Amino acid sequence: MKVIHRRAALFRAAMMIGLTASVARGQTTPYAVVSNEGSHDITVLGAAGNLLYTIPLPNRPRGIAFSRDGKRVFVALSDERPNALGSGDGIVEIDLKLRRIIRSIPAGTDPEAFALTPNERTLYSSNEDAGTASATDLRSGKIAAALVVGIEPEGVAVSPDGHWVYVTAETSNSVSMIDTKTNRVVANVLVDSRPRGAAFTPDGRFALVTAEIGSTLSVIDVGSRSVVGGITLQRGHGKPVGVAVSPDSRFAFVANGATHRVSVVDLRSRQEVGEIPVGRRPWGVAISRDGKFLYTANGGSNDVSIIDVSARRVVATIKVGAKPWGIALARLGG
Repeated sequence: MKVIHRRAALFRAAMMIGLTASVARGQTTPYAVVSNEGSHDITVLGAAGNLLYTIPLPNRPRGIAFSRDGKRVFVALSDERPNALGSGDGIVEIDLKLRRIIRSIPAGTDPEAFALTPNERTLYSSNEDAGTASATDLRSGKIAAALVVGIEPEGVAVSPDGHWVYVTAETSNSVSMIDTKTNRVVANVLVDSRPRGAAFTPDGRFALVTAEIGSTLSVIDVGSRSVVGGITLQRGHGKPVGVAVSPDSRFAFVANGATHRVSVVDLRSRQEVGEIPVGRRPWGVAISRDGKFLYTANGGSNDVSIIDVSARRVVATIKVGAKPWGIALARLGG
């Protein structure tokens, strides 16, 4: 037993060395940011998975994204005070060098998830209570359009070419497709029950939508604007939420909050081909630029799991704030 434990420890150490070498440009460089909705703050991690610092926030943070240069992060905040009338709702932009908010950006009421266009000129957010999606011009800092989408909009994803924005709606079980050139909803498609997360494949051919109650991953053909496949996760017990796609568009990784596992889906065969145990109630999920490491934000265990993708196992667990929800990685290193 001692030999087995020693080998496991050596394997873990080797994986962490590989992690550091693969994505590090210095352990003090911000690499991962985590939104902690329970403690109202974000945790900033270095490339080796080390905790760098925490930045307090005035309200509940959920959606989170890095700027292209890795120097700033955008965080969706919702005001939890009774009868606040959305006074604390919006997106904040944080300078990681200064470790403080540098501006607040209007994004409609109760923004939960959002996505930036590749040129970082427009931010699209979901407004759950209003049944709309807001398009905010980041240069002027003003809302350019408020678009009617499905009931209780949730996930938001922007296509790699910036042409399309998909917004999921958990009550109407639908996905609204927004043409960013006209800022109009041009189509709606039905998916399985309670769609949550959405992500485009890097090749831009497909969009993937998780259905928490339906326990499926829907595959939408971007060209035809139609659902062309559905993959049942964990034999119907998955409860999928967040989703990330490998850089080669071959695999999808789906966080199953209720079962504390990540599903591995082969997008060619459209089959679930593996499960990876992580922390409790994983929600947000992000993959490194080189596709070697996957991160999950685990709201039930207040930590982040770092997964070696080729080995399909957790190589590090990092404690963060209370109820981590979202996670984003900088485009540095690998």
